[in-house]
Amino acid sequence: MEKGLFTIPIYPKSTKYSKILEETLSNTIKAESNNIKEIFFGEHLADRHEKIVSSLMMTAQMSAVTKKIKLGTLTTNLNFYNPALLSGLIATVDNMSKGRLILGIGSGSNQCDLEAQNLIKEDNFKLMLKEKKIFQQDALLKKKTKNFLISTKKKGNKKLGLGYFNKLYKNRKNLEIVMPALNYNSKNVKICAKNKWSIVISNFCKESVVQNHIENYLKHSSLSANEAIKKIRIAKMIFITKKKNDTEKYLLSQDSPYLQSIKTIYEKLKFYKREECFGDKNDSLKIIIKNLVIHGSMDEVNSQILSLKKKYGNFKSLLYVTNPISKVKIYNDSINFFFKNAQL
Repeated sequence: MEKGLFTIPIYPKSTKYSKILEETLSNTIKAESNNIKEIFFGEHLADRHEKIVSSLMMTAQMSAVTKKIKLGTLTTNLNFYNPALLSGLIATVDNMSKGRLILGIGSGSNQCDLEAQNLIKEDNFKLMLKEKKIFQQDALLKKKTKNFLISTKKKGNKKLGLGYFNKLYKNRKNLEIVMPALNYNSKNVKICAKNKWSIVISNFCKESVVQNHIENYLKHSSLSANEAIKKIRIAKMIFITKKKNDTEKYLLSQDSPYLQSIKTIYEKLKFYKREECFGDKNDSLKIIIKNLVIHGSMDEVNSQILSLKKKYGNFKSLLYVTNPISKVKIYNDSINFFFKNAQL
């Protein structure tokens, strides 16, 4: 099992976008220097708390300041793009990173993002699956989806090199496809299992939902159980402190970025009637936070990580979910403890 990072920090609405981008850059460089294997970047189009608009742009920038760490989008919403344009962007980023791209795909989880794209009435899941990749084509092509006709046959010219798309780095065939998993019986889990794609289980999933995703992936996968579990990543908010008795006090403090982040997402998902992943109906916010966040001293956190491994097996990676940099040092220290001392 590997250590990974998921940068989907949820900031106060007033935070400057430039500050969020600077902190994301800093976390990426720090992860690379600590031999973290992979980092994923979240995105939303129209959200004042989660301001990163393009995870593809983030991977492009981070490819210039890193050499080894794999760079993942979570997610690039295929239904938002003309497939020809998107294929060119994906090939560009993969070549910039020298084959380190992991392509997370989706169909837009924020309803306001779909509205902004005039997709609110569409079956966006079906649209996403129909927008096929074309960056491996080695010929002039003509493909039709519900929304697009992609053709280079009429004006293309083999001798002049017109009408041909750039390929992935070194023409590689092993681009990893990933999708997120949130609520019970996620369609993403089933489609990924059938296609031998990977999943990232959201950090907002209570334990029974995590178990549901893993059971469903194994159920629908043609891979052996050992191979299938290696296609699964679990994202977690993790809070590590030096002193055992400090953890819960700071976790539930009004200054806690964990409390602020979970409260913000809970209220947003409740607005969209998708909050069932968080906890039981009558759970208080404090109970939800204590259940969702792996927390404690380093020894306690390592014990909880070991319990996850014993329960589910050697899944691909545990993704530490970043938080905004805090004025309170104890919150900022947690990620360093994870980098240096977490035992996976």
